[in-house]
Amino acid sequence: MRTSSDNEKANSYLRRGLHELSRHKPAKALGLFRKSIELTPPSCEKKLSRAFYWLSIALLQLNKRDLAVRSLANAQRMNRKGYIRRFYVRHVNGYGMIKQPTKELDDLYAFLSIQLSFYLVKRPNYRFSSEAEHSIILSFLLNAWKSIKDSQEFESLDCSEKLMLFNKLKIEFPAFAPDSMVQRKKERQFLQSSMAYIQPCSCGSGLPFMQCCGRTRGISEL
Repeated sequence: MRTSSDNEKANSYLRRGLHELSRHKPAKALGLFRKSIELTPPSCEKKLSRAFYWLSIALLQLNKRDLAVRSLANAQRMNRKGYIRRFYVRHVNGYGMIKQPTKELDDLYAFLSIQLSFYLVKRPNYRFSSEAEHSIILSFLLNAWKSIKDSQEFESLDCSEKLMLFNKLKIEFPAFAPDSMVQRKKERQFLQSSMAYIQPCSCGSGLPFMQCCGRTRGISEL
């Protein structure tokens, strides 16, 4: 159970984190913001939202963009109006991932993230066993992506329809280990209609499900 002393410590860590950030030391600020989040009571949503927001700023400065979006997503759920929500919407694409320079890159990163998660769930410890395996699988997916994006139908799809396509697509990956070394494959979980992705999120944030609790994780979050 958190005490008033913990709350004071949380405020202190947040202030110290902001100080380190102002000194252009995001790596130091990162740990302080995380300590502030750990000590802040869940009932103090505005304080938590602010701490998550500044954590995301530190992560952005460290070029950990996928993790920054995850932190921002947490922040905006607890503070649905104001600068935090505006910052989130400005930096996140239709998939709930960090915006890329072009729409095609947005699509590519969503496709790669979804398909890599399907592949890694079958691997021991949810990890690649070697750099060679990583390179081969990535090359394999990029070739598959070329076929998808060059199809005439693809460009006419909206973001939610593309998300359905990426989730339903079954790719036969090359094998890198005997069955005895492979974890049991999980059932693919995806919504049955593209309309469900654009419905307001059940958490009450007001954002579409696909940009909030149902957002596509960034590759570095896998």
